[in-house]
Parts: sequence; structure tokens; C-alpha cells
Amino acid sequence: MSFSHSLSWAQFFLKGKGLTLCVVGFTLLVLCVNSWTELPVSSIQRRFLRRCAEASGTETTSTEANSIEANSTEASDPTLWQPKIGIKWQIQLEDAVEDVAMGADIFDIDMFDNTAAKISEIHNKGAKVICYFSAGTYEDWRRDANKFTESDFGSALEDWPGERWLDVNSSNVRTIMQSRLDLAQQKGCDGVDPDNIDGYGNDSGLDLTEADSIDYLNFLASEAHSRGMSIGLKNGGDIIPSVIENMQWSVNEQCAQYDECDVYAAFTDVGKPVFHIEYVDEIGGNNKLKVRDVTSSQKSAACNAKSAEDFSTVIKNMDLDAWVEYC
Repeated sequence: MSFSHSLSWAQFFLKGKGLTLCVVGFTLLVLCVNSWTELPVSSIQRRFLRRCAEASGTETTSTEANSIEANSTEASDPTLWQPKIGIKWQIQLEDAVEDVAMGADIFDIDMFDNTAAKISEIHNKGAKVICYFSAGTYEDWRRDANKFTESDFGSALEDWPGERWLDVNSSNVRTIMQSRLDLAQQKGCDGVDPDNIDGYGNDSGLDLTEADSIDYLNFLASEAHSRGMSIGLKNGGDIIPSVIENMQWSVNEQCAQYDECDVYAAFTDVGKPVFHIEYVDEIGGNNKLKVRDVTSSQKSAACNAKSAEDFSTVIKNMDLDAWVEYC
């Protein structure tokens, strides 16, 4: 690990013996941490220095904190919305939202299916709105579907009719996504939930790599932030260390089922929420489940997953309609 972007040690020594000793300990800590943690070391550095400053009666300035993380492109705009860990949320992607009086603090809803008036109604109830759209796949029913070209497309998605993987390196695809972010801003979305950014882990037919997704996510983050909107990472556990600084949250599906919630806990470790979804099995071939259909064992598995104690967990059916069960 390189300390070329860290604060000069002289700065710390001038701030008192307590901070000096703390920094010496920090040096040893980082050498160990870098060998076993998946968290970005810069995040650990920043938190540790703040603790040192508190313990020694000094303050670590924002300039000092930023100098530790010269590689970060996270927006510094304090007006960007940063939701708190453990906040109650609801996700409904099927049809427009009808019931906004269910007590959720955040609604994750389809950007195309919901009007600016509906988003305003949700705001009037005191809740925030995350607007969902697919950033990594073409959907033939969307109003801007005709803007894509054949060269933008990869393979069709199995079990998802009308969808094809997108070349996230395409300048045309990125221009379309900029227009979608314009629409989200016009409708009053507080943040965006770009889906299907993990083409690198699927049979996309485009030979996409993790580096492609990292570049694309950071591009989307920059564009969202410039429009005053927050953004989250949808799944994509493999690329968390390379994008977490630019994300305000994670939306994860089924980390309890696949025993990988510890990967997404990287977000809560740095003060950012994980909006966690677990799906219940179909019963009698009907995916429109009611509360009574969720067994105690299903609920326990979803709500008591290892490393997910600080997650905002919902139990949903695969349709992602209005039905929801909370822990």
C-alpha cells in the first residue's frame, strides 16, 4: 500500500503527543488491515484519523481527510442526500405506486411508470424517492427504446423477455443514460437505482469486464451527482471496493440466501445503508403472496442473516409489487 497521498507525518506530530502515538499505531494497523479486509483502506484511514483527532483533542480538517483519499471521486456536495443506516424502505417496481401511506421513509419505484405528481405526493408524506431504471440492459417496452442501436446490444437475458445486455462502453448508451438522469431530475427523484450493472458476471455476449462496470458506475455517479441526485450500487459485490466512495447506498438482492451479506456490510461499515431484499418462494404457483404465506423460518433467514443486522431488510415476491413484509 502507498502512503503517497496521506497527510505528512509532520502535521500530526505538531498536533500533540496523543495524536502522534495514535498515528504510529495507525501505521501498524494499516499494514495488517490491508491483508484481510475488503473495505477500501482509504475508508479505514479516514475513520481512524478522526478517532485519533477526537482522542487527542484536535480536529482533522476536511482538507486533511480529503488528502488521504486522493483517488476518490465522490461528490463533496453536502446537499446530496445520504440516507441513514437502518432506515425503513419499500421497493415497488410493478405498476405505479398507489399506497404511499404505509410508513416507509424511502420508496424505490420505477422511474418511467411514476409521474412527477406521484413523486411529489410521496414527498408530501415526508418520504424520499429513489427512481429505478435498468442501466445495463435494453428493455423493448421503454419509451426511449428506439434510441438504442443494434451495435449497443449483447445477448438476450434468459427468462426476461424483451431484454438484452447493453454495451456499457457505448457512447450512445451513455448518452441515453444521461437523458434518463435528466428525466429523473425533472420528476424530482432524490436518487437513482441503476440496475443490471453486473454484465461482467453474466453471459452478456459482449465480453464485459469488472473494469467496464467500474468505469460505467463511476460515470453514472458523476452524472447523477451533477444533477443533485444520489446513487446506489445494485448488487455487484465484486466491484464494491472500486465504487463505494461514489455510492450513497447499496441495493442487494438475496445476500442471505447466498450467504454473502458480509460483502455488502462494507457499506454499513462506512455509514451507508444496505437496502436488502430477500424473496420468498412461490406457493401453489402463485407469486402474489400474502403475509400469512411467509413462514417463521423464511422470515428468520431473511432477517437474521449473518452480517446483515444493520441492513434495511424487506421480504418481497419476485414481481416486486406493493406487497412487502418487514422484519
